[in-house]
Amino acid sequence: MAKKEENLPVELYGVLAELLNRKNNMVVLDSIRGEYGVLNCLMELEDGASAGELGKRLHVVPGRMADILKSLESKQLIIRNRDENDRRIVKVTITEEGKRASKVKRAEIHEEYEGLFRLLGEKDVKELIRLLKIVLSYYPDKK
Repeated sequence: MAKKEENLPVELYGVLAELLNRKNNMVVLDSIRGEYGVLNCLMELEDGASAGELGKRLHVVPGRMADILKSLESKQLIIRNRDENDRRIVKVTITEEGKRASKVKRAEIHEEYEGLFRLLGEKDVKELIRLLKIVLSYYPDKK
């Protein structure tokens, strides 16, 4: 491997670390794995999901998930109901207010990235998404 190519893995790591550790990206990560992540997930699941299912999908530990659900429930954005067939299982469903809150947050995220889209242009954004999908396939989730 040529000298310049030997530095590419280190440079790539450094750029990714800088990108992921920026304050605005930490806010996005907290959002994805926090309340918005749960609401967004529930928007996709008509029948709701258990806390455990949500935790697995969002890679959130049970204690953190319990806190998120408690907060969302206090804001009346979700409802928790015991399963009729198995009282040990609690299903979480999104309320109409939760759907509205999720849509508002989605619009905020769209606005947040609008500048990046203008900077890169549609072609480069599509290329960035394509490349990031390849990166994600290189690091598959461990189940």
